[in-house]
Order: sequence, then C-alpha cells, then structure tokens
Amino acid sequence: MHSFDDFYYFYLVVKHGGFSAASEASNITKSKLSRRILDLEAQYNVTLIQRSTRHFKVTPLGQELYEECIKLIQQVDCANNVLLKQKSEPQGLIKISCPSVMMHHQIRSLLNRFLQRYPQVSVEMELTSRRVDVLHDDIDLAIRTNFQPNEDSSIVVRDVIKTTHCLVASPALLQGHMIRYATELSEFPSIVLGTQKQHYQWTLHHTELNEQIVVPLNPRVKSNDLAGVYYSVIDGLGIADLPYLTVEQDIAEGRLVHILPEWCSNVGTVQLVYASRKGQRLVMEKLIDTLITGLREMEEQHEGYHL
Repeated sequence: MHSFDDFYYFYLVVKHGGFSAASEASNITKSKLSRRILDLEAQYNVTLIQRSTRHFKVTPLGQELYEECIKLIQQVDCANNVLLKQKSEPQGLIKISCPSVMMHHQIRSLLNRFLQRYPQVSVEMELTSRRVDVLHDDIDLAIRTNFQPNEDSSIVVRDVIKTTHCLVASPALLQGHMIRYATELSEFPSIVLGTQKQHYQWTLHHTELNEQIVVPLNPRVKSNDLAGVYYSVIDGLGIADLPYLTVEQDIAEGRLVHILPEWCSNVGTVQLVYASRKGQRLVMEKLIDTLITGLREMEEQHEGYHL
C-alpha cells in the first residue's frame, strides 16, 4: 500500500489547482509535491495530472482518485475530531477499584456528580477491600485507605486526605456497660479486617496526650472486606475498628456506641493509585481532580477527616 501522505499531497495539488498554489497553502515545497505525485503515478503506471509550464489538467482517472481522496481526508478529519473532542469533553470507559464501604460513604456522591456532569463517561467498578495491582488487574484508578508508606515506584500514588478510625460496638453487645479503660476491651469479642494475618492488634492513640496503647486481639470475626466488619458490628457480634466517617451517622442515631472517644484507633491516608501520568486520558485527569477536591472539601464537614 502506498503512503497516505502521497494521496494527501495529490489532494492538496488538485484542491488548490496547481503545485505552486498548493505549496503556498500547505507550506510544503513545490518540488516535494511534484516528486511525490510522480512517484505515485510511477507506482501504478498511470497519469493523474497533465502538466507543463503553462498547463495543469487533472485526467479523468485523477479526478476519480481526487473524489476518493476527499472521502479519505474527511474520514481522517472525523478521527482527528474524536481526539479533539476527547480533549474538550471527557468520555470513554474508566475502571475503578474501591472498598464498598468507602464507595457508599465517601466516593458515591462524588462519582455520581462526575457522571452526571460528563454523560459520555462510563464506569466499571470493582468493589473490594483487596489491594489491587493496577498494573496487572486492568484497573485505571484504585481508591484506597493506606496505613503504611508506599514502596512501589512503578505506580503513581496521590495522598488525598487523612481519615481517623474509632472503636465502635452495638448497644446490644454492651448491654449498658460503659467501657472506660482499654484493658476492658478484652472482655468483649473483636471483629477485624483481614483473614491472613498471624497476629491482630489495635494500636490506640490518645487524641490529646502523647500516649499509645497496643491491644492484642483474638478475633471472633475476620472479614476480607470492610463491609463484613461493618455489618458484623451492627449485628452485635463484637467491637470493631472502623473509619469515623463510616459510623458517624450510626453513632449519632444510637445504632453504635463510640468506645473510648478520647482514643483514636487508627489513622489512614486516602489514596488514589494509577499506573502513569504519561499519556493520561482527559477522563482520568478530570475524575482525579473531582475526587481530590471533593474529598478535601469533606474535611470541613466531618470530624473523621483532616489534611
């Protein structure tokens, strides 16, 4: 197949009615236009343009080719417009990973607002607390809470906001008992996230004093997803460590009791994780900006967040 450029050069020459006019309009040298069209004619052993120093005439075959070139150029313009439109309005599929509890309490409203604003965007969600590998799990954007420094230099990790955790239990489990000291926690069953650990513990930090307490655990319920922890504590199966934002309304409405409120059971960092900034699609750029702005705005509305 001949180079597309040769058909484009032929199109320019015929469109502008001569080599000089085409050269002036396209900033391509007259000699290059002439040489490439001669090559095209030689390739197919045809005459497309009859030319002399004073004469320029397109042959019937050349006219037929020109009409096909018009269609070709129009198709290229359509393809170019797709890319230009992508630069002006986000569109296309984006694959997201997020824990289900975080999606419900933190991400859902931001994502819905984004999708309403950009109707050409579609989303595929994997709701899991599993630490996905964005490079191998075919995920565009992973949203997670991390409690340890990131050590993988092959991915981009954006720290967005800090989220505090707290210990909670249902009134049915406590049966009116008020826990005043951390040593009393061992009197009740515990619920934890993660099923493959050898040892489980809560590390409590005093919100005002520089004090820390480690509470070893023998969990009654283990869950590989935060939703399992949440529903287990709601059902009265034990005490759990959960993000404050997740249980804020449950505490306010009496479905859960905030245990030892002067102690913070954990501090995590909400992160956005993706493979690379290079060649990043507009839809990713816009979604990342939307999530970062929205999550940081929540810091002013909820106690469970801080920058």
